[in-house]
Amino acid sequence: MPIPLDCTDGFNEAYYGRPEMLLDPAARQACSAWSFVDDGARERFTTRLRDDLDSGVWDERFGHLRGQARYEGSLVIVRATPQGQEEHHHGRT
Repeated sequence: MPIPLDCTDGFNEAYYGRPEMLLDPAARQACSAWSFVDDGARERFTTRLRDDLDSGVWDERFGHLRGQARYEGSLVIVRATPQGQEEHHHGRT
C-alpha cells in the first residue's frame, strides 16, 4: 500500500520522510509495535537517530525520502467479505 509523505496516521512507515517524528515519545506510542521494545533498545534507537539527524548522516543515506511523494513499504490491505454477500451490500437499513 503506498503511503503518502504527509500521512497523518501514527505508524512507523508514515514517518519514512520525517524521521524526526520518531524522536517524539507520543508518536512512538501511537504505534503498537513500540510496546514490544524494551526501554534500553528504545533509548539506543532515539540516541542513534538523534545523532544521525544532527550529524547529517541520516540525510546522506536517506534524505531522498524527504521529497518522495509516496513510500511503498511492507503494508498491505486485506479485506474480507463474508461468503454469500455481494460487494454492493455495504449498508444496512
